Amino acid sequence: MKKVIFSMIGLLLMGVVSAQAAGLELIKEVFQEVEVKGPDGKIEKKMVLADTVVPGTEIFYVITYKNKGDKPAEKVVITNPIPKELDYISASEEKSGAAIDVSVDEGKIYNKLERLNITGSDGKVRSARAADVTHVRWTLPSNVGAGQEGKVSFKARLK
Repeated sequence: MKKVIFSMIGLLLMGVVSAQAAGLELIKEVFQEVEVKGPDGKIEKKMVLADTVVPGTEIFYVITYKNKGDKPAEKVVITNPIPKELDYISASEEKSGAAIDVSVDEGKIYNKLERLNITGSDGKVRSARAADVTHVRWTLPSNVGAGQEGKVSFKARLK
């Protein structure tokens, strides 16, 4: 059986991150968890930049935002489409208290996953699942001061 290997460069270029705030710089990195044998022989899990991954691998997108301007960035909203090659698992934020919402309709409507529905090809409505997520959005609760930075992230699995 041939292993399919996917370059993470392609996944980085897909799903362009956007933010609605002047002076805000966004840097996206993709990590994967690997097992590493320590000097004592113990196996430890470590996060490393993902270069190539095989289907079924869980990856972590980390988006670092930094205010490069000289004024506070107000009403910061960071949106990231989920590349079609990935199944969304979850999202988080680092200490900012950001509200996290998702979309299952290509970014038209955002809400908590448990509040969203999907209409199937059979016309029946069902509750949305994580695999239906097309976009994730973080709304920061306060301004990002000049020179301040933070991180948001999501976990997904390569199909």
